[in-house]
Amino acid sequence: MSKKVVILAGGGGSSKTSLLVAWIASQMARSDIEAEIVRLAEIDCQALARFDLSDPGVKRMLRLVDEAHGVVVATPIYKASFAGIVKLALDILPQFGLAGKAVLPVATAGSLAHALALDYSLRPVLQSMAARHIVQSTVVTEADWIYSEAGPALVDKTEDMLLRAVEHFTFALDNRREVAELGSPRILIEPQQIG
Repeated sequence: MSKKVVILAGGGGSSKTSLLVAWIASQMARSDIEAEIVRLAEIDCQALARFDLSDPGVKRMLRLVDEAHGVVVATPIYKASFAGIVKLALDILPQFGLAGKAVLPVATAGSLAHALALDYSLRPVLQSMAARHIVQSTVVTEADWIYSEAGPALVDKTEDMLLRAVEHFTFALDNRREVAELGSPRILIEPQQIG
């Protein structure tokens, strides 16, 4: 049985974050991982802000996260923190909505000056949601892209770095006992019923 992963993508349109999550999803497909991208900008942000669990986009996101073995949280870094739409999406999930799941935080940023933004702002939120294992955060900066007429593409060294992050995440998806206990031990909470 292939593993299921949901990618919560905080960037919209043709943003670098969107390009990054498409690249990550394509790498996961090579490892027989079923990765589904949820583009948060396409969910009604008022429904997220109102905690409207009847909204079709919100319901789909909740179902996909509930069914997933792992979650990739991808965000642009704005003003030294992760995107507000990502926070709205995480807030609407159940308190222990990441229990038993591996999580890979990735971001796009202007420079390495923002490299710690995921660790000091996003990681505590993910830990409070009882993620089983949070893979080392990975930040892709403006210097990690090359530009041509075909559009932006990742430089080779950045692809290598991201491949390692995806490999670590893929390993953390494994359900063997010794892997399931990676990171801080947590009590596994029964999955929430999504209505």
